[in-house]
Parts: sequence; structure tokens; C-alpha cells
Amino acid sequence: MRPAHIKEQRKKEVRRIWKERRKLWKEKCQLPLIKLEKPIRHGWYKEIVLTENLDRYKSKPEVEEIFEVLCTYYWGRTKEECQKHWNAQRSKSFIYKDVPTISKKQFNQLSSKAQRICTPFQYREEKRLRTRFYIRFPHSAYRIKFTRAYNTHRKMLDPDLESRLDVLDERLLSPGMYEANQALCGCNWHDDWQTPETKRSRIKTKNKLGRFKNTSAQDVIQRLEGLAAERSRSQNRIQI
Repeated sequence: MRPAHIKEQRKKEVRRIWKERRKLWKEKCQLPLIKLEKPIRHGWYKEIVLTENLDRYKSKPEVEEIFEVLCTYYWGRTKEECQKHWNAQRSKSFIYKDVPTISKKQFNQLSSKAQRICTPFQYREEKRLRTRFYIRFPHSAYRIKFTRAYNTHRKMLDPDLESRLDVLDERLLSPGMYEANQALCGCNWHDDWQTPETKRSRIKTKNKLGRFKNTSAQDVIQRLEGLAAERSRSQNRIQI
């Protein structure tokens, strides 16, 4: 019988590793939270809150129903960052004067009475018409404010899970397995934060290392020792 191809064996092993990783990640996500003795300050929220004036209106049940499906807050490390996220969401669907909106999917979850409070509007996104809905809340029934954010719980860590995930990641980065993983995934899963700054720094590093491509290790060590000696002499001259 003809033996299995080594590349196919590696791909099979990669699939097995990813299957085990997904299983471990599910177990990791299901770990309980531990309440902190003292909350830790952590950024700001800009949120929509209902006021006591809502009791004056007959549409109070409908407003509360809409409020359950509405995204009521955005988080940021500072007030400026929080406001930036808020403005980005507003400009994304052309919301004016901080009027809250909901999507068509959220609109379909509402009752018929709650849907009467919503007004549809259309906007273009990637050359397609999208539909969202303005919410005609009474002006005195809600307000928008900044609120301090705190961390009150922390995630429980399982050292056995973490060590096993590290072993699997190291296995995927080993010679032969890395190429098989690239062929299956089609992307560099381990380092996918390819920002322009990291690309520029990598190019600069490669260019600098290219000078030593055809030199021996002993010559590189001698050059580094010479540079260190020159720096020490220049520092002594400055002190004198």
C-alpha cells in the first residue's frame, strides 16, 4: 500500500489541532467570572438613559420595549475617544442631533405599537441603499451623558487550558506545520495586525540585516564591539 503524502498528513494534523483549539476556546469562554473586592476604574461610557419624565407619557411601555433592543452606550478610554466612537456611529447612518436609531432587524423584533414610534429613512452604504429607523422618543424622556466605567469582575483563568493552547500554537508554528496551516487558512493567523507602522519597521529591519547577509558572525561581533567602544569614548569626551 502506498504511504500517505507528508503534506496531506500535516494538513490532517492542522485540522485536528484547530478542532481541539475551538473546543478549548469554548471551555475558556464558559469559565465563570470572579467579583473583584474593589472596582477598577476603566474608561468612560457615553450612553442614553431614560429619565423620570417618561412616566408622564402614554407611550412608556413602547419606549421601554425599544430601549431593550437599542444600543444605548459606547465605551472609550477617555471622553475624547468615547465621543469619537459616538460620532463615528452617528455619521455611519446619518443620525442628526443625537437621535437614536435602530436597524431593520431590531425593528422587526418590536410589537406593532412600538413600531409606530419609529420612522424609516434610507442611506447609502457601499453603493447600496440601507434602511434604518429613527425613534421618536419624547425629548424630556431621555438624555445623553458621560458615565465613568469600572471593571467589577475578572475572568477566571485555567492554567491547564492556557498551557494546552500555548502548546497547540507552538505546534502550528513548527517547520512544516506552519506551511500546511498557511495553505489551509490562507492567511497569517498568528500575526494579523498588519498595520503600516509594523510593516515599515519590518522593512527597515530587513534592510539593516541585509548588510550582514554575506558576512560571518565573527565580523559582526567585531563591528558591534567597535561601535560600543566608539560610543563609550564619545560619552567620556562629553563628560570631560
